[in-house]
Amino acid sequence: MPDQAAESVRQAETKLKEAQQAREEQRWPDATALLSTVRALLNSTDEAVSAAGDRLRRLNAVAKDPQQEIDRTRFAIRDAQRLAMTGRQTPEPRHARPLDDSVARLDRAVAALEGRHPDYWHFLTETEAVRSTVARVVAQIREERGHGA
Repeated sequence: MPDQAAESVRQAETKLKEAQQAREEQRWPDATALLSTVRALLNSTDEAVSAAGDRLRRLNAVAKDPQQEIDRTRFAIRDAQRLAMTGRQTPEPRHARPLDDSVARLDRAVAALEGRHPDYWHFLTETEAVRSTVARVVAQIREERGHGA
């Protein structure tokens, strides 16, 4: 990220010098366009740096206490399982299988935290993937029930 940010800032500085030259030559449309390019470069750099900072904050939080992420993911799974069972004696296999797989995937992610140097980024991406899978199952169930299937 630091190299990308530095390169974007260098590009912005170059475009800013070009905009200054265009202004001195009274090429106002060119100066305006170049300033827009500078603004876009700096905005994208700011967003990228902010995103990296957010990822670092998330990693630090989960390293300090992964239980909150575990609980959040388990809640999503249990909630989806309850929805899948609503009005049924047995869940629909096409709903049950991905939910059961999600439980196993979460268990593997939690188990991977044990050890000397846990990979917290992998843990976060796994829990996000599990919640994404669960959300797709929930959307599928709701769509099917909405259409009377």
